[in-house]
Amino acid sequence: MRYPLPFFLLALIFSISGVMISLMNNDIIADNTNNYVKQINNTNDNEKNINDKLKENKEKFKKSEEERRKKIQDEIKNILSEDDDNKEDKEKKKKEEEKKKKEEEEKRRREEEEKKKKEEEKKKKEEEKKKKEEEKKKKEEEKKKKEKDSNNKKENDRNNKQEEILSKIQDKSIYKFTEDGKIRIACAYALDNTYVYPTLVAMTSLTENAAKKTFYDIYVMIGTGFTDENRKVILSVQEKHPEHCEIHFIDMANKFSTFESNKKITTPTYYRLELPNLLPNVNRIIWMDGDTAVFEDLTELITLDMKHYYIMGFLDSLPNAIERFGVKDATVLCAGVLLFDLDALRKNHMQEKFYEFMNANKGKLNQHDQTVINVVCQNNIGPLPPKYGIWCFEAEIYALKHNERQRAWLKYDKKEFLDAYYHPAILHYVWPKPFWKRQRPVFNKEWWEYAKISGYYNEVYNKSPKWISNRLLTELIYEKNIYPYFY
Repeated sequence: MRYPLPFFLLALIFSISGVMISLMNNDIIADNTNNYVKQINNTNDNEKNINDKLKENKEKFKKSEEERRKKIQDEIKNILSEDDDNKEDKEKKKKEEEKKKKEEEEKRRREEEEKKKKEEEKKKKEEEKKKKEEEKKKKEEEKKKKEKDSNNKKENDRNNKQEEILSKIQDKSIYKFTEDGKIRIACAYALDNTYVYPTLVAMTSLTENAAKKTFYDIYVMIGTGFTDENRKVILSVQEKHPEHCEIHFIDMANKFSTFESNKKITTPTYYRLELPNLLPNVNRIIWMDGDTAVFEDLTELITLDMKHYYIMGFLDSLPNAIERFGVKDATVLCAGVLLFDLDALRKNHMQEKFYEFMNANKGKLNQHDQTVINVVCQNNIGPLPPKYGIWCFEAEIYALKHNERQRAWLKYDKKEFLDAYYHPAILHYVWPKPFWKRQRPVFNKEWWEYAKISGYYNEVYNKSPKWISNRLLTELIYEKNIYPYFY
């Protein structure tokens, strides 16, 4: 079989193409093989590299792992350490909190205890206070009861003593009596608008100590300008004790205004010299200054045996006071408390003699009306028992010195004098006076008690003359017998 040329050509071409393809494949295969070998070599190298790398990485990893582990361990350690610290802190904090809580509980407990204690103390104090108040109340009741019993006893003693005195009166014509059998006792005071409240206290003490059968006719001698308000104050004594007193005002106008006086011893001090003429129907009268206080009924005083005396009083501390008028070895009375026999003064015309002496000795009456009485009545004056008009001596020693200064034949019995000092019937607040400033005399408390009873305590306190009593001057008066110009 014959093949055409194109066939051979085509076959040749295919063959050449095949060879070429084959060669190309071989090259490719060779290349691929080389490549593969190369790749294998590369792979081996890579593997080696990888192994090395792996090894290196492994070592690195190991190292890193060790570092990480170490780090973790350190961190764990730190954490554990922190935990321990935290635990310690927590424990410490817990302890502190427990301590604080305990302290707070303790504080609360203490506060509760203190509160309880305070409440108990308060309760105890309240109980004690209540107990004290009850005791105080009980004591006050006992005191009131004692005072009441004492007052009742004093009143009974007063009344019994008065009954005894009245039963011994032989000539009752000398005295006057009320329709219901009370003895009428005339008393006199003199004052101006400046001495109302001290005199009120004096009059209150008089009426408060009146016995059952005593009735005081109180003559109050006043000067020009005495106010209606002050009259009302004085009349309050009568309003309180209408069963024991009646007050009679005597207007003295401007009488004695031309004679010696000063800020402390004013014109009304002379008024007593007019009593014989002013009260023609009164036989006897008790004169008292406004700075006195009465602690007993005065029935015994008004019924004293006056013997030949016109006037009786408490002995003064200046026995030589009237020697300048030519009277030596004299009896010298203090004019603060006097018992007048008005009948005797009238019968012997002593009123006229008083004026003659005063007019002849103007400017020389250093003790005012006291000088007049002591000089003009010298042979007819005598001492009252010391309890009537004794002074408010600052101490017993001063009282005794006062008595020692008297004439030998006039001295009071020492026992009687001391009894009068501690238990006066009428106390004369010569120096100092209760209403003065700073210094307080003996029986000061009693005087202010009468001020309260008067109903005018505030007025007595605020409106009485406020002179200042000086301790040194008091000592000069009582111890050295040196008296100020106004005495």
